[in-house]
Amino acid sequence: MEYIKLIGAVLVILAGAGFGACPVHKMKERTKEFEGLYFCLLRLKSEISHGGKPLPEAMKAAADSKKEVKEGTYRIVIRSIAKRLEKGRAAYETQLRECVTEGFRDSIITKEEQEAFLDTFLLLGGGDKEKQVQMLAYYAENVRLAIAQEKQKKKEKSYLYRSLGILGGIFLAVIMY
Repeated sequence: MEYIKLIGAVLVILAGAGFGACPVHKMKERTKEFEGLYFCLLRLKSEISHGGKPLPEAMKAAADSKKEVKEGTYRIVIRSIAKRLEKGRAAYETQLRECVTEGFRDSIITKEEQEAFLDTFLLLGGGDKEKQVQMLAYYAENVRLAIAQEKQKKKEKSYLYRSLGILGGIFLAVIMY
C-alpha cells in the first residue's frame, strides 16, 4: 500500500512540473509567432519595394516564404487576406477586418497586437510605395523588439514557473501523504 502512495506522490509532483511548464510553452509559441511575422514583413517589404507585384501576390509570396519557420497564425491570416484580395468581392478594409477577426479568434495574440497588425495592413495597397515600405519597416522593427522582449521574459520567468510547478506538486504530495 505504501508504494501506491509513493507512486501517487511522484505523479502529483510530475503533474505540478507539467503545470509549471505550460506558461513556458506559451511564451515559446508567442516568440515563434512573432518570428514568423517578422520574416513575413521583411519579405513583404522586399516584394513591395523591389518586386513590383500587386498587393495580393506580394502578400501570398510573403506568407509562403521561409518554410523552415513554423506556420503561424500571422502567416495564415496574411495568406487569407491575399486569397480574399484575389477574389476582390469587397473593399480591402472589409476583407482585412474579416480575416483578422477570423484568423486571430483562438490565438495567443493579444488585442493590442491584433490592432497593430490591422493598423499597419490598413495602410497597404493605397498611397505611394515609399510610405508602404516605411510603414512595414517600422512595424518590422517593433516586432523585432517584441521578439527580444519575449525572449528576455522567457529567460527570466521559465525557471520560476518550472520551480513553482514542482514545488506546488511537492506541497500537494506532502499534504496528501
